[in-house]
Amino acid sequence: MAEKLDTIDGSGGGEIAPDLSDRDREKTPTQTGTHERISGQIPHEMLEVLAPNGEGDYILEKVDSLSREEALAIVAEAYRFYSDDWNFPSEMRDRMGRLIADGPKQYGEFYDRDLRVDAVMLRYSSPYPGVRAVADPRDEPTVPIETARAYFLGISWAVIGTFMSTFFNSRFPSISLSGSVIQILLFPCAKLLEFVLPDWGITVFGVRHSLNPGPWTFKEQMFATITYNISIYTTNSYGMILVQKLDLYYGQTFVTFPYQLMLTLFVQLMGMGFAGYLRRFSVYPVKALWPTILPTIAMNRALTRPEPRENIYGWTVSRYKFFYICAGSMAVYYWLPGYLFTALSTFNWMTWIAPQNITLAILTGSSLGLGLLNPLTTFDWNVATTSYAALARPFFSTCTEYCGSILGAFIILAIYYSNMSYTAYLPINSSSAFANDGKPYNVQKVVVDNKLDQVLYQNYSPPFYSAGYILTVGANFAFYPVYFLYIMANQWRTVGQAYVDFYRGLRHGKGNYEGAMDIHSRMMARYPEVPDWWFLVILLGAIVVSVVFLSIYPLDTPVWLVFVMIGINIIFAVPLSLLSATTGTNLGLGALVQVITGFVLPGNPNAFLFAQTLGSWALAGYADNYVQDQKMAHYVKIPPRAVFRSQIGTIIITCFVAVATQNFILENVKGLCTPEQPSRFTCANDGAPLYASSLMWGLLGSSRMFNEIYPLFKWCFLIGAGVALVFLLGQGLGPKYLPAVKERLRVRLRPRTFALLDRTLFPFVASLLWLNPILILQGVQHWAPSNMAYKTPGFLLSLFFMYWLPRHRLAWWEKYNYVLSAALTAGVAISALVMFFAVGYNPVKLNWWGNTVSYAGVDGKSVGVLPIPDRGYFGPEKGSFP
Repeated sequence: MAEKLDTIDGSGGGEIAPDLSDRDREKTPTQTGTHERISGQIPHEMLEVLAPNGEGDYILEKVDSLSREEALAIVAEAYRFYSDDWNFPSEMRDRMGRLIADGPKQYGEFYDRDLRVDAVMLRYSSPYPGVRAVADPRDEPTVPIETARAYFLGISWAVIGTFMSTFFNSRFPSISLSGSVIQILLFPCAKLLEFVLPDWGITVFGVRHSLNPGPWTFKEQMFATITYNISIYTTNSYGMILVQKLDLYYGQTFVTFPYQLMLTLFVQLMGMGFAGYLRRFSVYPVKALWPTILPTIAMNRALTRPEPRENIYGWTVSRYKFFYICAGSMAVYYWLPGYLFTALSTFNWMTWIAPQNITLAILTGSSLGLGLLNPLTTFDWNVATTSYAALARPFFSTCTEYCGSILGAFIILAIYYSNMSYTAYLPINSSSAFANDGKPYNVQKVVVDNKLDQVLYQNYSPPFYSAGYILTVGANFAFYPVYFLYIMANQWRTVGQAYVDFYRGLRHGKGNYEGAMDIHSRMMARYPEVPDWWFLVILLGAIVVSVVFLSIYPLDTPVWLVFVMIGINIIFAVPLSLLSATTGTNLGLGALVQVITGFVLPGNPNAFLFAQTLGSWALAGYADNYVQDQKMAHYVKIPPRAVFRSQIGTIIITCFVAVATQNFILENVKGLCTPEQPSRFTCANDGAPLYASSLMWGLLGSSRMFNEIYPLFKWCFLIGAGVALVFLLGQGLGPKYLPAVKERLRVRLRPRTFALLDRTLFPFVASLLWLNPILILQGVQHWAPSNMAYKTPGFLLSLFFMYWLPRHRLAWWEKYNYVLSAALTAGVAISALVMFFAVGYNPVKLNWWGNTVSYAGVDGKSVGVLPIPDRGYFGPEKGSFP
């Protein structure tokens, strides 16, 4: 829907364009009479932009009800309020400025119309076109929501989703059933229950609760979807359990079912308790958009509406028929790249030209190379969408990250071919840790009683890392000052007000929606809020359980580490959550937690793993996901307490499912976490990176890493701060001074020189005025194990589906785009599950050229560009390791 608005107004910002008035002059006669209604000046095309969900009469009524003075006061207040909001449509902001400064005579004949329209969008609808497209500014509080059938479907699919996400968590690329897929599967199940369930019910406190209260509603659909969403995040503790329990890593025998269940429960509940703190910053502020949830709302709204039969560029198939055709076709097709012809999945065809050419493998390889120069890297949908949500995420965001990844590739090449930190002896892009003989690092050779033994360490090796992994770690460190400075500088007023409201809520009982500007918050005020003390009780209970956990299991981890992690999140989770809410970028505090734990508890990998699980995944990560779902409920007017009840119950149920699935995988998957695992359960995206990090920061400690082994890491924080300042200064001062500087240079320089600068330097400098450094740095840091072979296909898909298609086939895109994405993902998940139990559980190998060619050359081997020295190892002499 948002794309349709963009196309109508032609502004690219999705708002009423300044030149709309000029178009309307040709269509609508000027209304000059004092008793003429302002709504008469709004043509149908403009009303579709203002009221995309059929609320046109409501909008027109509000336009006519406002006086000029009331409208001007609303616009003036909002102009100040939204001045630092980078998501606010720039065309609307410019128009508001002219409405305030110019007055009726200077502005033109449509002053009263534009003034009232903007005021109504600000007070009674939403100024954001994406929100306006999916969130109705009206509410029906009597519509069934928290029904038995909604609970049944939400929890049932949550159990299935938890099983799937946990089962394939160790696979690379992993497979999961996202909310966008489940909403498609929920609806036919709901319609079936609507048809078969009897209208049996009971009356409690004057309200009748029935098994079948009538037609399945949009709010029930959203409630069940939100209930399901919690299942995606129950794998947060799996990485720690995997690394501790697996013999390939630490092989600790005390990691049993009770240990896993206790850890999983308090990690999830602590995250939910912490979400009560983040609500004030990421749910209630109108600027907290959460753009990634808007497609889910749009799709659910479309599903629950009657679908008219229409012909769209010759397509008459319904959404559901289209979904089943695509999902079934993908379920059948995926046997080709998944089992029968795996070279279609890892399509490193350029390395087939000279399989033993290591330079060719480094540049173009899909396995351990960089995946450069290859425009066609896969025919596997799961690989193509590993890095980017290609059919959901805005193209500008994908494009910016992709450019950042290309920059990262050149940095990796510079690190590698300069042999920085002995990287040239190793694969160029791997998430694993290596010993100085080039083989995988075996931590059990240097650990005694869960602590580093210095004698064994000096006789074995320090851990060494690939150039890609070094860049990933360094970019992670640079990211924190970038996002913290950039977010706080741009959004300080929003963050500051949220802190004030949080204090007033605890101290004086100030309501979350008190004094709210937007209509959605004012409508949500009719529903009882979840009291802050409910979340505090959950948080305190989880803290108590975590203390007991550390006391009864031999982790050698002090209790005070729990409170250190909570303190870190209290400080840093707010800007992190605000970043997610405004850009759709979901990030954790992993790198920061690593460094701090490595300083305070060096030589203790168990303490590191515990801090990483609790500090970066439970608190900031899971809490962030909870408030995202709460914002979704906010947009569709589902009571906060209903969401709270559904999620607390689903957490408890899905924790048991997650732990049972973990044990099945750990005990039954042969070759788990090895590069040769036939079903791709290589742990390249969970176990291997966490194990490598535990060696760096948990075993060796931050002081040794920063000062002796990788001293460049400590400068990455300063580099990040410098990047943030460059962009802040450029974007703050550029619009004011850049035109004058450019004009001065045009006068002073020779025409040919100025023309050269106009083609090269000036566009680059101008790009700083709109580029988001956070997205660029995200692209730089997303390497090892990922490479361009996983990014290029996603970029090309985004170019077609999120850029070209909405501009040339908008109606088709609106109806089928999200359905296609969900269908293909569902088809892959179903096929992969069947495939594992059919030919992967007891591996049935299919040896032929199409399954061996991708790994026959050096791209499939862990080799470096430099050979291991004759003494049998590289690096410092044994006995003198740092």
